Amino acid sequence: MGIGVLAGLLDDKLIRVISVFMKNPEKKFYLSEVARKADVNTATTFRILNKIVAEGIVKATVIGKVRTYQLSKGERVQSLSEILKKEDSDMLDKFCERVKTFQRVRLILLDSRSSNEAKLIIVGDFPSRDAIERIAKEIFEAHGFKINFVEINVQQYKDMKMLGMIGNKKILYRKATS
Repeated sequence: MGIGVLAGLLDDKLIRVISVFMKNPEKKFYLSEVARKADVNTATTFRILNKIVAEGIVKATVIGKVRTYQLSKGERVQSLSEILKKEDSDMLDKFCERVKTFQRVRLILLDSRSSNEAKLIIVGDFPSRDAIERIAKEIFEAHGFKINFVEINVQQYKDMKMLGMIGNKKILYRKATS
């Protein structure tokens, strides 16, 4: 399901504003920071913030003349967070589906992952870095999920595995051997 389904039902700007908080749940933001990170004008961001504060998704704190906003805690926010985490998995699936079409890609490993970013190891015989970078950039621009990767060839992978440098990384894709 994920946020992609919600995008058809909800205003794209609302989703982008909420995503700023979901990606940084402990951080306190100023209005201008949220507007910049969500790429939404300040007046619209202010209107959206008032709406999601009223719904209990975000809490506003006023200190003097300064107002900060932070993700609330609770069951509703947790449910929304689970939907967004599912979307992150969907982004890795989308990335792998597209990258595995390159003949030279043999293996895609998950090195690490946070709420809005993943680091991957791509093993192959000199796969097309530019094309893979374009796919990662498209996913980032469309969904705000950043995919960083390093490419290594098959021999480097075998050597690193033998030396214990690879460890037990999660395999996202393995090319079937024929």
